[in-house]
Amino acid sequence: MKVSAADTAASILSGIRFNRISDKSVKSALLKEYIALRKVAKDAMAVKEEIRNKFQDDWRDEIKAVRAFREKGNPVLGHLDYLEAERDANKAIVDAYSQEVDIDLSPVRIEAIEEFSEDITLEEIAFLIELGILEE
Repeated sequence: MKVSAADTAASILSGIRFNRISDKSVKSALLKEYIALRKVAKDAMAVKEEIRNKFQDDWRDEIKAVRAFREKGNPVLGHLDYLEAERDANKAIVDAYSQEVDIDLSPVRIEAIEEFSEDITLEEIAFLIELGILEE
């Protein structure tokens, strides 16, 4: 699965009140999956922060000038190197979140989520099924 999908799935699972789950095997499986997904998401966030911090350090002198253009809704003029570096930094972040990762999943039957179904939307359930976290 892509890192971005793991990040989204971790976010969905973080909204579930695990104390409501009475079946210990379901609770254990979902917690293990959440921890694995969260680790992938945190690693990607660390890469994103590193890229962002490096970009801000390197371009500190031009950030305010470019921001002023953008706040006024004007095209950014005269900062071609900055714009190219910004484009490269954004691409590096997108690439970090587009990487494929292998996460060992133990799918949970969809019937087992009835206890906490009010913590999760139908769209989120469908997404978790697509990823193999839940199964029909």
